[in-house]
Amino acid sequence: MNIKLQEYKNWLEKRNLAPETIRGKLREMREYGERELNTDNIVDFLKSNLTKYQPNSLRNIRNSLSSYAKFLKVESEIEWDLIIRIIPKVQPKFFPIINQEELERLKNASNQTNKKNNERDRLILDFLFYMGLRVNELVNIRHKDYNYLDKSLRIHGKGNKIRFIPVPDFLVKYFNNGESYLFRTNRDKKLHPSQIKRMIYRRNKKAVLNKHVSPHTFRRSFATLSNKTGIRLTTIQKILGHSDINTTTSYIHNTYQELYQDYSKLWIDRPIQV
Repeated sequence: MNIKLQEYKNWLEKRNLAPETIRGKLREMREYGERELNTDNIVDFLKSNLTKYQPNSLRNIRNSLSSYAKFLKVESEIEWDLIIRIIPKVQPKFFPIINQEELERLKNASNQTNKKNNERDRLILDFLFYMGLRVNELVNIRHKDYNYLDKSLRIHGKGNKIRFIPVPDFLVKYFNNGESYLFRTNRDKKLHPSQIKRMIYRRNKKAVLNKHVSPHTFRRSFATLSNKTGIRLTTIQKILGHSDINTTTSYIHNTYQELYQDYSKLWIDRPIQV
């Protein structure tokens, strides 16, 4: 890593960005290379990569370039409005979500021989599904983070932001007044997010849901199902910890079948012509 990128890495770390985010930004800056950071070079770089990257990846690259421009203190010299027009706009994908029945199938799909670990993993799935937590937030929950007076859980979220969210009554009983992490390994250590990802992958494979399920699937499912039950969008936003409500809206998904059912109303009552 060259000296300038190392300084940029230090700058990002001081802003408490997640390690995964920092790695992504550094990777994208290495891809950009030694080009001078100005409007013309950024435009040429994005145009040359239109067929190589998906629009979402191009937007990530654009955001990384903007971040690097802030670090170099040249952001105001670049025409970002012009640059963003180069990136194609696409309709949001049909991200997979799960419902409560599929949640139960995942909870019951286990090869885990250790009863204690099986119960822990089932509880993890409930916390992800009913509280919309990020996996990095979940592994950092300590018993002491739960406040018995106002029944709220303190979450240290993305971007070093703290939020307080309510806990469903049926999950409250798992908290005590201790200092330890809520979810722990057999050696009484904090779980790593990768361990939870593997656990979900294995259960999904055994449950045969025929869809990709990751920890983030539970977060999108929480947003979508909350919206369907009539919970206000601003409430969902606060629970998820989004700064921008547009981000919350992007988490709410109709399945293809639901869109088809709505769209088919156009012709379902159409008279049959003979």
